[in-house]
Amino acid sequence: MIRHDFTGRVALIIGGTSGLGLASARAFARAGASVALAARGEEKGREARAALEAEGARVIFLPTDVREGASVARAVEGTVMHFGRLDFAVNSAGQGGDMAPLESTNQDVWDDVMACNARGVWLAMRHEIPAMLATGGGAIVNISSIYGLAGRAAHHAYVASKHAVVGMTKSVALEYATRGIRVNALCAGATRTPAMRQAETYVPDLVRALVDEHPMGRMATEDEMASAVLWLCSDGAGFVTGVPLPVDGGFLAA
Repeated sequence: MIRHDFTGRVALIIGGTSGLGLASARAFARAGASVALAARGEEKGREARAALEAEGARVIFLPTDVREGASVARAVEGTVMHFGRLDFAVNSAGQGGDMAPLESTNQDVWDDVMACNARGVWLAMRHEIPAMLATGGGAIVNISSIYGLAGRAAHHAYVASKHAVVGMTKSVALEYATRGIRVNALCAGATRTPAMRQAETYVPDLVRALVDEHPMGRMATEDEMASAVLWLCSDGAGFVTGVPLPVDGGFLAA
């Protein structure tokens, strides 16, 4: 992993207690940043905070329901109250929904996926950006997917929500391009998160077929994704905004 120095900076990771979010939180902490974890599950939040503290991180956990504006506002306010500022945000909370033919799609599932994956990112940016502007700017990474840039049969809610993340990222990046706020999206390919490892146990054929669609023939590691997140937040990416960055083992090139 490329070494970044974020000493004195503060990162808020929404959806930061597992998977790509937790990997990003750990990477920020190792780079010297103070980290706020925001997520729904309080037990997992306490466990994630304790794990990062054991590594020497300055970290807090803020119970947060990304679907609710007041809850997201409290997470941002709590981060600023505790650490004094907000420099980086990673909006990683998300869920997959069901895989079903269009005529069998459940509307409640659709609404729930869109509320978490799309409205949650919108709410997060609404509250993160004013906090960043108060101290001169910052960088936001919204976690999308290869399916924010491509389609997949029978996975309508997830694909639609991740396309929405890419669209919002571009629009908000344009709005704040001259105000010190950079906004990008990470379009992640198959990544060996705990959820994917669980899927390998229960639906191995489905996972193998997904991996086979990636020309590199493997899943990404969480650290590879976290490295991309940190780069997008770094000064090295200072002229990068509004970009849906594929980190996908060649998936979109095929």
